[in-house]
Amino acid sequence: MLQILINIIVFLLILTAIITIHEFGHFITAKKFGVYCGAFSIGMGPKIFSHKGKETEFQIRAIPIGGFVTMAGEDDQEENPYFENVPHERTLKGKKTYQKVIIFLAGIFMNFVLAIVIMFALNTTVGMVAQKGNTLGTVVKDSAAEKYGLKAGDQVVEIVNTDTHKTYKITKYNDITSALVRKTKSKKSVVMKVTVKRDGKTKVCNVKAPVNTETGKYYLGVSPKTRKMSVGEAFVSTFSMIGTMSVAIFRALEQLVINFTGTVKQMSGPVGIYNVTAQVTQSGDIANIFYLTALLSVNIGIFNLLPIPGLDGAQTLFAIIEGIIRRELPQRVKLILQAAGLSLILLLMVVVTYQDILKLM
Repeated sequence: MLQILINIIVFLLILTAIITIHEFGHFITAKKFGVYCGAFSIGMGPKIFSHKGKETEFQIRAIPIGGFVTMAGEDDQEENPYFENVPHERTLKGKKTYQKVIIFLAGIFMNFVLAIVIMFALNTTVGMVAQKGNTLGTVVKDSAAEKYGLKAGDQVVEIVNTDTHKTYKITKYNDITSALVRKTKSKKSVVMKVTVKRDGKTKVCNVKAPVNTETGKYYLGVSPKTRKMSVGEAFVSTFSMIGTMSVAIFRALEQLVINFTGTVKQMSGPVGIYNVTAQVTQSGDIANIFYLTALLSVNIGIFNLLPIPGLDGAQTLFAIIEGIIRRELPQRVKLILQAAGLSLILLLMVVVTYQDILKLM
């Protein structure tokens, strides 16, 4: 019971942090351009704490998930009496097109900033890179490598793959990965003749390597000798990893269009995200919790970029169109589109959540 409570708390903290950072991006840029902001809230539901600043009321609410900022001139704030006497030039509608675009995209930008800060911090503290050379750093317990005599510290100099009938000279760790290629699809394992240098002597280990179903290659169960990343390597690795996350999300969105039913079955909603968070939390690895936070932050940022009414991408598109035609789009049209967009998102969320529950069952 205690572990479930911890899992829920971590899940809520992660989502609240991501959404609060997102809303803070909108808030800080809106204030920069002189937009009147009525409230900045952390959490949802009834207020449990508030502090009135010069203009904005800062709030903490009872339900610790999400947050929001209210800005004068927003489509859903038209009937808010709080903004009745705010001059036009201090509303979103009174701002230039480029200012609106910056305000709408600032939340997405802050999601990426959060992910970059987290990944850079992880890379500079616990990030490791493979050392040059062919020395094994670790041998996985109960793996084929351990079972057939390979040890950490061995220098792998040659691998004979009896499936491809080729001999691979090993000078760096990546050469080992290249040597594990699988040619015969029917084979579930194959003997690898691995020549190593150990204590100045040469030893040949005949390793019966199984197939790794994820990579489609044979699997030894070894990893390279590693060292801590330098600051420069951490910087490069951070942007490389953020790029990889982003590309993966765009590919998933592409597949959603091409194969909606099949892709939805693989997607995760709140239930699926909670399940992953629970697994990561129970592992006890704090670094993995932060990594998950960075990944979710990028996901939420890119999702908000989509031109679906109700999301920041559509708000940006509306602002650009209004700038081009030099007049506002009809308020009724925007509200109808926003309601339709949010309904579509809600429907997708229901479908994905249903799939998540089926997976758990």
